[in-house]
Amino acid sequence: MDTPYYERMQYIGDTRIQALISYVVAGDDRLARQAIEAFNASRVPDGLTRSRYPSSVTQMIPTFSLLWIGMLHDFWMYRGDDEFVRAQIPGTRTVMDWFLDKQRPDGLLGEIPWWPFVDWGKDFAFGMPPQDVDGGSSPLTLQYVEALRYAAELESRFGDQVRVQRYREAESRATAAIREMCWNNSYGLVADTPAQKHYSQHANILGVWLDVIPAEKQQDVLTKILSTSDPGFTFPGSLPDMTEATYYFRFYLARALDHAGLGDRYLDLLKPWRDMVARGLTTWAEQPEPTRSDAHAWSAHPNFDFLTIVAGIRPKTPGFSSVTIEPHLGGLKNVVSVVPTPKGSIEASF
Repeated sequence: MDTPYYERMQYIGDTRIQALISYVVAGDDRLARQAIEAFNASRVPDGLTRSRYPSSVTQMIPTFSLLWIGMLHDFWMYRGDDEFVRAQIPGTRTVMDWFLDKQRPDGLLGEIPWWPFVDWGKDFAFGMPPQDVDGGSSPLTLQYVEALRYAAELESRFGDQVRVQRYREAESRATAAIREMCWNNSYGLVADTPAQKHYSQHANILGVWLDVIPAEKQQDVLTKILSTSDPGFTFPGSLPDMTEATYYFRFYLARALDHAGLGDRYLDLLKPWRDMVARGLTTWAEQPEPTRSDAHAWSAHPNFDFLTIVAGIRPKTPGFSSVTIEPHLGGLKNVVSVVPTPKGSIEASF
Protein backbone atom coordinates (compact mmCIF):
# COMPACT_ATOMS: atom_id res chain seq x y z
CA MET A 1 0.00 0.00 0.00
CA ASP A 2 1.47 3.29 -1.05
CA THR A 3 1.48 5.68 1.93
CA PRO A 4 -0.80 5.48 4.96
CA TYR A 5 -2.33 8.90 4.29
CA TYR A 6 -2.54 9.94 0.63
CA GLU A 7 -3.13 7.26 -1.99
CA ARG A 8 -3.60 4.28 0.35
CA MET A 9 -3.47 2.17 -2.81
CA GLN A 10 -1.18 -0.24 -4.61
CA TYR A 11 0.62 1.32 -7.61
CA ILE A 12 2.75 -0.77 -9.97
CA GLY A 13 5.79 1.51 -10.18
CA ASP A 14 5.98 1.71 -6.42
CA THR A 15 5.09 -1.91 -5.74
CA ARG A 16 7.81 -3.27 -8.03
CA ILE A 17 10.45 -1.70 -5.80
CA GLN A 18 8.65 -2.53 -2.56
CA ALA A 19 8.43 -6.21 -3.59
CA LEU A 20 12.17 -6.38 -4.23
CA ILE A 21 12.84 -4.94 -0.78
CA SER A 22 10.57 -7.58 0.75
CA TYR A 23 12.38 -10.40 -1.04
CA VAL A 24 15.84 -9.48 0.21
CA VAL A 25 15.00 -8.06 3.64
CA ALA A 26 12.22 -10.40 4.77
CA GLY A 27 12.29 -13.31 2.35
CA ASP A 28 8.50 -12.99 2.16
CA ASP A 29 6.72 -12.91 -1.20
CA ARG A 30 3.06 -13.16 -0.14
CA LEU A 31 2.22 -9.51 -0.76
CA ALA A 32 4.16 -9.56 -4.04
CA ARG A 33 2.14 -12.53 -5.29
CA GLN A 34 -1.07 -10.78 -4.34
CA ALA A 35 0.05 -7.63 -6.15
CA ILE A 36 1.17 -9.39 -9.35
CA GLU A 37 -2.14 -11.24 -9.57
CA ALA A 38 -4.16 -8.13 -8.74
CA PHE A 39 -2.48 -6.10 -11.47
CA ASN A 40 -3.04 -8.95 -13.92
CA ALA A 41 -6.72 -8.96 -12.97
CA SER A 42 -6.92 -5.19 -13.47
CA ARG A 43 -6.38 -5.30 -17.25
CA VAL A 44 -8.90 -3.30 -19.29
CA PRO A 45 -10.32 -4.60 -22.59
CA ASP A 46 -7.57 -3.09 -24.76
CA GLY A 47 -4.94 -5.05 -22.82
CA LEU A 48 -3.23 -2.64 -20.43
CA THR A 49 -3.23 -3.01 -16.67
CA ARG A 50 -4.57 -0.21 -14.55
CA SER A 51 -1.93 1.84 -12.78
CA ARG A 52 -3.23 0.86 -9.33
CA TYR A 53 -5.47 -1.92 -8.13
CA PRO A 54 -7.79 -2.56 -6.40
CA SER A 55 -9.35 0.87 -6.88
CA SER A 56 -12.87 2.16 -7.40
CA VAL A 57 -11.58 4.72 -9.94
CA THR A 58 -9.84 3.56 -13.11
CA GLN A 59 -6.49 5.28 -13.69
CA MET A 60 -4.25 4.42 -16.63
CA ILE A 61 -0.44 4.83 -16.58
CA PRO A 62 0.74 2.85 -19.63
CA THR A 63 4.37 2.86 -18.47
CA PHE A 64 3.32 1.07 -15.29
CA SER A 65 1.95 -1.78 -17.40
CA LEU A 66 5.48 -2.19 -18.75
CA LEU A 67 6.85 -2.16 -15.21
CA TRP A 68 4.39 -4.90 -14.24
CA ILE A 69 6.20 -7.17 -16.70
CA GLY A 70 9.46 -6.16 -15.01
CA MET A 71 7.91 -6.95 -11.64
CA LEU A 72 6.97 -10.43 -12.83
CA HIS A 73 10.50 -11.00 -14.13
CA ASP A 74 11.89 -9.79 -10.80
CA PHE A 75 9.72 -12.33 -8.99
CA TRP A 76 10.96 -15.11 -11.26
CA MET A 77 14.59 -14.22 -10.56
CA TYR A 78 14.29 -13.73 -6.80
CA ARG A 79 11.61 -16.28 -5.91
CA GLY A 80 11.28 -18.79 -8.77
CA ASP A 81 7.94 -20.69 -8.76
CA ASP A 82 7.59 -21.47 -12.43
CA GLU A 83 3.89 -22.33 -12.20
CA PHE A 84 2.98 -18.97 -10.67
CA VAL A 85 4.99 -17.10 -13.31
CA ARG A 86 3.58 -19.18 -16.18
CA ALA A 87 0.04 -18.30 -15.10
CA GLN A 88 0.73 -14.57 -15.63
CA ILE A 89 2.13 -14.90 -19.17
CA PRO A 90 -1.20 -14.40 -21.00
CA GLY A 91 -1.50 -11.02 -19.27
CA THR A 92 1.95 -9.92 -20.40
CA ARG A 93 0.94 -10.63 -24.00
CA THR A 94 -1.98 -8.21 -24.03
CA VAL A 95 0.23 -5.48 -22.58
CA MET A 96 2.98 -6.07 -25.12
CA ASP A 97 0.49 -6.24 -28.00
CA TRP A 98 -0.82 -2.78 -27.04
CA PHE A 99 2.68 -1.33 -27.15
CA LEU A 100 3.74 -3.21 -30.28
CA ASP A 101 0.81 -1.54 -32.01
CA LYS A 102 2.12 1.86 -30.83
CA GLN A 103 5.66 1.35 -32.18
CA ARG A 104 6.35 3.59 -35.18
CA PRO A 105 7.92 2.29 -38.39
CA ASP A 106 11.19 4.00 -37.40
CA GLY A 107 11.31 2.01 -34.14
CA LEU A 108 10.38 4.66 -31.54
CA LEU A 109 7.04 4.61 -29.76
CA GLY A 110 4.33 6.82 -31.15
CA GLU A 111 2.34 9.18 -28.96
CA ILE A 112 1.34 7.43 -25.74
CA PRO A 113 -2.06 8.51 -24.35
CA TRP A 114 -3.43 8.78 -20.81
CA TRP A 115 -0.72 9.46 -18.21
CA PRO A 116 2.69 8.16 -19.36
CA PHE A 117 4.33 8.89 -16.03
CA VAL A 118 8.09 8.37 -15.61
CA ASP A 119 9.18 10.43 -12.58
CA TRP A 120 8.41 13.66 -10.75
CA GLY A 121 11.20 15.46 -12.61
CA LYS A 122 10.82 19.22 -12.27
CA ASP A 123 10.80 19.76 -16.06
CA PHE A 124 8.46 16.85 -16.77
CA ALA A 125 4.83 17.93 -17.09
CA PHE A 126 3.13 16.14 -14.19
CA GLY A 127 5.78 13.45 -14.33
CA MET A 128 5.61 12.96 -18.11
CA PRO A 129 8.70 13.32 -20.34
CA PRO A 130 8.28 15.37 -23.51
CA GLN A 131 6.88 13.80 -26.65
CA ASP A 132 7.06 15.26 -30.13
CA VAL A 133 3.83 15.69 -32.07
CA ASP A 134 3.91 12.03 -33.10
CA GLY A 135 5.52 10.68 -29.93
CA GLY A 136 9.16 9.65 -30.20
CA SER A 137 9.98 9.83 -26.48
CA SER A 138 13.26 8.09 -25.70
CA PRO A 139 12.47 7.55 -21.96
CA LEU A 140 9.17 5.88 -22.87
CA THR A 141 10.75 3.86 -25.66
CA LEU A 142 13.52 2.73 -23.30
CA GLN A 143 11.00 1.48 -20.75
CA TYR A 144 9.41 -0.40 -23.64
CA VAL A 145 12.83 -1.90 -24.47
CA GLU A 146 13.16 -3.17 -20.90
CA ALA A 147 9.73 -4.82 -21.04
CA LEU A 148 10.42 -6.36 -24.46
CA ARG A 149 13.62 -7.89 -23.14
CA TYR A 150 11.97 -9.36 -20.05
CA ALA A 151 8.91 -10.54 -21.96
CA ALA A 152 11.16 -12.32 -24.46
CA GLU A 153 13.01 -14.10 -21.62
CA LEU A 154 9.73 -15.19 -20.04
CA GLU A 155 8.31 -16.42 -23.35
CA SER A 156 11.55 -18.24 -24.11
CA ARG A 157 11.19 -20.18 -20.86
CA PHE A 158 7.42 -20.58 -20.62
CA GLY A 159 5.71 -19.68 -23.86
CA ASP A 160 5.73 -18.89 -27.52
CA GLN A 161 8.95 -18.86 -29.55
CA VAL A 162 7.25 -16.82 -32.27
CA ARG A 163 6.62 -14.10 -29.70
CA VAL A 164 10.25 -14.30 -28.59
CA GLN A 165 11.34 -13.45 -32.11
CA ARG A 166 8.75 -10.70 -32.46
CA TYR A 167 9.79 -9.07 -29.19
CA ARG A 168 13.48 -9.25 -30.03
CA GLU A 169 12.95 -7.71 -33.44
CA ALA A 170 10.91 -4.88 -31.87
CA GLU A 171 13.64 -4.32 -29.28
CA SER A 172 16.31 -4.19 -31.97
CA ARG A 173 14.35 -1.58 -33.96
CA ALA A 174 13.71 0.54 -30.85
CA THR A 175 17.36 0.42 -29.80
CA ALA A 176 18.59 1.35 -33.27
CA ALA A 177 16.12 4.25 -33.45
CA ILE A 178 17.27 5.77 -30.15
CA ARG A 179 20.91 5.51 -31.21
CA GLU A 180 20.26 7.02 -34.64
CA MET A 181 17.68 9.69 -33.80
CA CYS A 182 18.17 10.70 -30.16
CA TRP A 183 21.93 10.47 -29.60
CA ASN A 184 23.56 13.91 -29.62
CA ASN A 185 27.22 13.77 -30.63
CA SER A 186 28.03 17.25 -29.31
CA TYR A 187 26.96 16.46 -25.75
CA GLY A 188 27.54 12.71 -25.90
CA LEU A 189 24.07 12.15 -24.40
CA VAL A 190 20.68 10.74 -25.35
CA ALA A 191 18.08 13.46 -25.92
CA ASP A 192 14.48 12.95 -24.86
CA THR A 193 13.10 13.11 -28.43
CA PRO A 194 14.53 13.26 -31.96
CA ALA A 195 14.04 17.04 -31.88
CA GLN A 196 16.89 17.04 -29.32
CA LYS A 197 15.58 20.10 -27.50
CA HIS A 198 15.27 18.48 -24.09
CA TYR A 199 17.54 16.23 -22.02
CA SER A 200 17.01 14.21 -18.88
CA GLN A 201 18.98 11.98 -16.58
CA HIS A 202 16.19 9.45 -17.09
CA ALA A 203 16.87 8.70 -20.75
CA ASN A 204 20.58 8.34 -20.13
CA ILE A 205 20.13 6.21 -17.00
CA LEU A 206 17.98 3.75 -18.94
CA GLY A 207 20.25 3.96 -21.97
CA VAL A 208 23.20 2.84 -19.84
CA TRP A 209 21.33 0.18 -17.88
CA LEU A 210 19.89 -1.41 -21.03
CA ASP A 211 23.11 -1.13 -23.10
CA VAL A 212 21.42 1.09 -25.66
CA ILE A 213 24.37 3.38 -24.97
CA PRO A 214 27.47 1.33 -25.89
CA ALA A 215 29.56 0.00 -23.00
CA GLU A 216 32.60 2.13 -23.80
CA LYS A 217 30.53 5.33 -23.36
CA GLN A 218 28.57 4.39 -20.26
CA GLN A 219 30.86 5.63 -17.51
CA ASP A 220 31.35 8.93 -19.33
CA VAL A 221 27.60 9.39 -19.72
CA LEU A 222 26.93 8.70 -16.05
CA THR A 223 29.69 11.07 -14.96
CA LYS A 224 28.17 13.79 -17.12
CA ILE A 225 24.62 13.45 -15.87
CA LEU A 226 25.62 13.07 -12.21
CA SER A 227 27.83 16.15 -12.39
CA THR A 228 24.59 18.16 -12.56
CA SER A 229 23.17 16.73 -9.33
CA ASP A 230 25.60 14.78 -7.13
CA PRO A 231 28.67 16.05 -5.27
CA GLY A 232 31.75 14.07 -6.14
CA PHE A 233 30.91 13.70 -9.83
CA THR A 234 32.46 16.40 -12.02
CA PHE A 235 32.61 17.00 -15.74
CA PRO A 236 34.64 19.91 -17.14
CA GLY A 237 32.75 20.41 -20.42
CA SER A 238 29.45 22.10 -21.26
CA LEU A 239 26.21 20.23 -20.80
CA PRO A 240 22.58 21.02 -21.62
CA ASP A 241 19.97 21.79 -19.00
CA MET A 242 18.79 18.44 -17.73
CA THR A 243 15.83 17.07 -15.81
CA GLU A 244 17.16 15.31 -12.73
CA ALA A 245 15.93 11.98 -11.42
CA THR A 246 14.12 12.19 -8.10
CA TYR A 247 14.12 9.63 -5.28
CA TYR A 248 11.97 7.07 -7.10
CA PHE A 249 13.88 6.96 -10.35
CA ARG A 250 17.24 6.81 -8.61
CA PHE A 251 16.42 3.13 -8.15
CA TYR A 252 17.19 2.82 -11.87
CA LEU A 253 20.21 5.09 -11.50
CA ALA A 254 21.69 2.61 -9.00
CA ARG A 255 21.15 -0.22 -11.50
CA ALA A 256 22.90 1.79 -14.21
CA LEU A 257 25.86 2.74 -12.01
CA ASP A 258 26.42 -0.88 -11.04
CA HIS A 259 25.96 -2.09 -14.61
CA ALA A 260 28.56 0.37 -15.91
CA GLY A 261 31.23 -0.88 -13.50
CA LEU A 262 30.86 2.00 -11.04
CA GLY A 263 29.29 0.04 -8.20
CA ASP A 264 31.96 1.23 -5.77
CA ARG A 265 30.52 4.74 -6.21
CA TYR A 266 27.05 3.65 -5.07
CA LEU A 267 27.43 5.07 -1.56
CA ASP A 268 28.15 8.46 -3.16
CA LEU A 269 24.53 8.50 -4.37
CA LEU A 270 23.02 8.63 -0.88
CA LYS A 271 23.12 12.37 -0.18
CA PRO A 272 19.36 12.77 -0.84
CA TRP A 273 18.62 10.20 1.89
CA ARG A 274 21.08 11.77 4.30
CA ASP A 275 19.37 15.09 3.64
CA MET A 276 15.99 13.56 4.47
CA VAL A 277 17.38 12.30 7.78
CA ALA A 278 18.79 15.76 8.48
CA ARG A 279 15.31 17.24 7.96
CA GLY A 280 13.98 14.94 10.67
CA LEU A 281 12.20 12.39 8.52
CA THR A 282 11.90 8.87 9.92
CA THR A 283 10.40 7.45 6.70
CA TRP A 284 11.29 8.28 3.11
CA ALA A 285 9.62 11.08 1.16
CA GLU A 286 7.79 10.82 -2.16
CA GLN A 287 9.75 13.58 -3.88
CA PRO A 288 12.10 16.49 -3.08
CA GLU A 289 10.74 19.44 -1.14
CA PRO A 290 8.05 20.56 -1.08
CA THR A 291 7.21 16.90 -0.67
CA ARG A 292 3.57 15.89 -0.46
CA SER A 293 3.98 12.50 1.18
CA ASP A 294 6.60 11.77 3.82
CA ALA A 295 5.97 8.00 3.86
CA HIS A 296 6.50 6.76 0.34
CA ALA A 297 8.18 3.36 0.12
CA TRP A 298 9.15 3.73 -3.53
CA SER A 299 12.17 5.67 -2.25
CA ALA A 300 13.17 2.98 0.25
CA HIS A 301 15.30 1.17 -2.34
CA PRO A 302 18.64 1.71 -0.55
CA ASN A 303 17.46 -1.19 1.63
CA PHE A 304 17.57 -3.33 -1.52
CA ASP A 305 20.76 -1.75 -2.86
CA PHE A 306 22.79 -2.28 0.31
CA LEU A 307 22.28 -6.02 -0.04
CA THR A 308 22.39 -6.45 -3.82
CA ILE A 309 24.98 -3.81 -4.81
CA VAL A 310 27.08 -3.07 -1.70
CA ALA A 311 27.10 -6.63 -0.34
CA GLY A 312 26.54 -7.73 -3.93
CA ILE A 313 24.32 -10.76 -3.27
CA ARG A 314 21.80 -11.50 -6.02
CA PRO A 315 20.40 -14.34 -8.11
CA LYS A 316 22.39 -15.39 -11.15
CA THR A 317 19.59 -17.62 -12.42
CA PRO A 318 15.86 -17.75 -11.55
CA GLY A 319 14.87 -18.57 -7.99
CA PHE A 320 18.43 -18.24 -6.71
CA SER A 321 19.25 -21.63 -8.24
CA SER A 322 22.68 -20.06 -8.64
CA VAL A 323 23.99 -16.89 -7.07
CA THR A 324 26.34 -14.01 -7.83
CA ILE A 325 28.25 -12.39 -4.96
CA GLU A 326 30.07 -9.29 -6.17
CA PRO A 327 30.53 -6.68 -3.41
CA HIS A 328 31.03 -2.96 -3.98
CA LEU A 329 32.11 -1.71 -0.60
CA GLY A 330 33.26 1.78 -1.55
CA GLY A 331 34.87 3.25 1.54
CA LEU A 332 33.35 0.78 3.99
CA LYS A 333 35.80 -1.27 6.07
CA ASN A 334 33.40 -3.86 7.48
CA VAL A 335 30.16 -5.27 6.08
CA VAL A 336 28.08 -8.15 7.45
CA SER A 337 25.06 -9.18 5.40
CA VAL A 338 22.34 -11.82 5.26
CA VAL A 339 19.97 -12.29 2.31
CA PRO A 340 17.06 -14.75 2.61
CA THR A 341 16.35 -16.82 -0.52
CA PRO A 342 13.94 -19.65 -1.35
CA LYS A 343 16.86 -22.05 -0.82
CA GLY A 344 18.00 -20.64 2.53
CA SER A 345 19.85 -17.57 3.75
CA ILE A 346 23.10 -16.41 2.20
CA GLU A 347 25.50 -14.82 4.68
CA ALA A 348 28.52 -12.80 3.60
CA SER A 349 31.05 -10.88 5.67
CA PHE A 350 33.64 -8.54 4.21
